[in-house]
Amino acid sequence: MGCLGSSLPVPNVQELANENISTVPDRYIRPDREATIVSGSDGIPSIPVIGLQSLFDGESALSERERLHHACKEWGFFQVNFHYVVHIF
Repeated sequence: MGCLGSSLPVPNVQELANENISTVPDRYIRPDREATIVSGSDGIPSIPVIGLQSLFDGESALSERERLHHACKEWGFFQVNFHYVVHIF
């Protein structure tokens, strides 16, 4: 797998929340990049969904890993499906 980049060294979210800031810190603004918003059919932005099983499936692993990389890089989070964790309620 190729180089996927690196993270910026930043304070944790709790530290930022405690500062009671009213604007986004400059280090989080990326003017060199156009905002990417993926919308569903209703026009509401859709959270990226990653299938854990697909990450290890020979045929779809590369494309799913690219989707995971994009979700982490562009969104910072994602929804997981096909994780095989039993729901106990």
